[in-house]
Amino acid sequence: MAWGMKNVVVSIFGSSIMEGRIGVDKAADRWYNILQAKLSERFPAICFPIINGAVGGESTRECMARFDRDVLAYNPDYCLFMIGGNNHDCERPERILVENELERLMDEFAERLPKKTTPIGVILNPCVNEWHFATKNPAFRKYLKQYGGLDQALEVEREKFRKFIREHNWRILDLYRLFESDPGKYILHADGIHLSKAGHGLFAEKMFERMEKMIAAAAGAGA
Repeated sequence: MAWGMKNVVVSIFGSSIMEGRIGVDKAADRWYNILQAKLSERFPAICFPIINGAVGGESTRECMARFDRDVLAYNPDYCLFMIGGNNHDCERPERILVENELERLMDEFAERLPKKTTPIGVILNPCVNEWHFATKNPAFRKYLKQYGGLDQALEVEREKFRKFIREHNWRILDLYRLFESDPGKYILHADGIHLSKAGHGLFAEKMFERMEKMIAAAAGAGA
């Protein structure tokens, strides 16, 4: 009998929500470590190396500047990615994306992603406006007034991302829809945007449900 593990490489791409270091005390409780454990238990003959190419605080422009190094270099089987969240830094205007730049960056992502890679787009979770620092920061006052709040401003980018995913017929995990019924349970009170331990857990559970079906189908097709 031949031995040897099959490797299914999972790439994580985006900023702090995807990076997953905030909101839990133990590394084992980070959403992607929970996901890896669940996948390994479900598919014991497969190894699931996870390449965490997410960097907290980065805009979509800054993320895409390292796309070659942190995603393409690993030729992943799956890419779990989030777009948006840090694209309008009113304290540093040079970081703000210009008109239509987000759309161009999303198109670049789609055009350059390897054909073998299955993408799963992750929509940014709710932001609790009154808990977020920007609400009390004078630099953000004009920007927030324009939209009625930070969460409302972020919804513009969420909708662009949803539309992009639909147009490419890609799989999606919408954290906004997943957490909107009880954001206080899933979002940290300390900053109003990062995930709590419960948020990490539910994120992992729902991502596992999506990936389990795809991996099982692929394994069946290869049998």
